[in-house]
Amino acid sequence: MGLDERILEALRTLIECADERIDRSPMGHLLAGRRENLHLQLRLPLGADPEAVEQVAGRLETALAEAIDAALQRRVAFRPGTVLCLRCSSTECGHGRPTSSRQVFAGYSPSGTPEFLDLGELLLSRHDPRVGELFDEGRAVVTHLMGEEDLCGRLLDVFKEQRAGYRIHGQVVAGWYRLPDPTGRPRALALSFQAVSTCPHRSPRRFGLNVLGLGPDGEPLAHLHDRMAAIPWAAAVRWAHSALSGLASAPARRVEGILRGLARRLERGQRAHGRRTHHAQRRHVEGGRPTRMALLDLTRAGENDLLFDTRHKTLVVLGERGRCHVFGAGGRLVTSVRYPPATIERRRQAGLWRRATPEERQALAPRTDPDGDEKK
Repeated sequence: MGLDERILEALRTLIECADERIDRSPMGHLLAGRRENLHLQLRLPLGADPEAVEQVAGRLETALAEAIDAALQRRVAFRPGTVLCLRCSSTECGHGRPTSSRQVFAGYSPSGTPEFLDLGELLLSRHDPRVGELFDEGRAVVTHLMGEEDLCGRLLDVFKEQRAGYRIHGQVVAGWYRLPDPTGRPRALALSFQAVSTCPHRSPRRFGLNVLGLGPDGEPLAHLHDRMAAIPWAAAVRWAHSALSGLASAPARRVEGILRGLARRLERGQRAHGRRTHHAQRRHVEGGRPTRMALLDLTRAGENDLLFDTRHKTLVVLGERGRCHVFGAGGRLVTSVRYPPATIERRRQAGLWRRATPEERQALAPRTDPDGDEKK
């Protein structure tokens, strides 16, 4: 008996969905192009009850995301997106992340605490002649290379010994990327791309690229990847990680060569990104016209699903499985993104999102005709 083509097609679709999620992950380069098995458990409801099918689809979507996260963690001993705090011997203490989208990793303090600086301040302190280009919106992204001594040279000896299993061999800092916040307004974003290696107990040293940064409005990079049509640094990051992961040892000149190649690709990629017309760029980033899914979720939404963002004065429409659609003045769709339930609840508890009043709903929600299409 041959394979049922419908099952084969469903499996192909699921694999494509997993590949797409990996591509959209800020750390997807750790898995891209590699053989990896994801372990999923599926309970298949018999019959054609739409509600039961949708519930299973939601659980499967969550399981897929968790399996990808687990696969990423198996690939690296360091925690992606975080610098190890040597003073606390932890990535969970809160010291290992920037607090602003403009900050980059500036190195360790003598006592082992990670330090972060605004990219402009860092370039000024290191007398980089290109610092003025940061504030010229027509110029390409500015990159700056820092070596291991720049980042770890001030450490006291006791902390230098402590980091033997975890090394930052150097990094490229880059900015400004001018990307939209959740309301569509452009914000300056800087990133640190670190050549990192770890040496687990009785295991060979493993090399990889760690991407460190914070999205506009303080959001995780993962949320930025969810709502951006394309990530300008993605191709350069995949190249650099592939080059680093092939190393068996870390000659300083080899790592420096890879980081210089990364810097060239980051600048070249941003120049290409900047050649789009303003209209095309806006369509590329924001996704153009409102999507049918956003309007569909709007028509389905109850009063508890229509929220008002008190900071940005926008209407947030909650859809199924974490979908959130943000509408601005005149009913313009600003962005669509998926948030975990915990994130939505935190914003509600903090008063950042509250139930929209009838006047706010009327002022911000797009008007639709009976067929669900937006009126022009």
